[in-house]
Amino acid sequence: MRWWFKARKGHTLLPLALALFVVALYAVQDTTVLLPSITGSPRIALSLFVPVPLFALVMAMLESRLPAAETSGVRSLARLDNTLVSAVMAAALLCSVIVAGLQGTAAATTGGRNALFLTGLMLLGRAWAGQAAVMLPVGWLVTVVVIGFRGNVPRPWTVIALPADDVFAAVACLAMFALGLVAQIRSSRKTA
Repeated sequence: MRWWFKARKGHTLLPLALALFVVALYAVQDTTVLLPSITGSPRIALSLFVPVPLFALVMAMLESRLPAAETSGVRSLARLDNTLVSAVMAAALLCSVIVAGLQGTAAATTGGRNALFLTGLMLLGRAWAGQAAVMLPVGWLVTVVVIGFRGNVPRPWTVIALPADDVFAAVACLAMFALGLVAQIRSSRKTA
């Protein structure tokens, strides 16, 4: 298991991913910005973009592997990969709750919730697009900003733009993450 963790560069990329996530989450706090949109001029929370380095580094960990050895190996590493991704997301959720507690608002918890959704989306895309799937959640973010608002109110399909206490968003994020983990089982043994 130690060679697997070193091959995934977990000893360097994992602390970096979580540190970037926490620092960014704490730095943006409740900051909103006015971004161009087709459907109005919504004020977008900067916390929407905080999970980007986190899921990008998760993809870097999953893709830094020894494909030939892993494909020909007797033991499937899908379980270890899923455990790694789940541990990173659990740590991100915990960090977002801690930051929310320090700030005194629930807004920071959306960072962890959104990390689940966007990582699940990335893992789902990885099953058919490989490493290029890291751009799928970025495309989702751009789509949400451009057409995801009616005035200043997020549409329900955006999921990540919904308020921190929205039950539908929480369930949708968990479902997307679960689908991503299932897709991860299929894609972890592919060499290309």
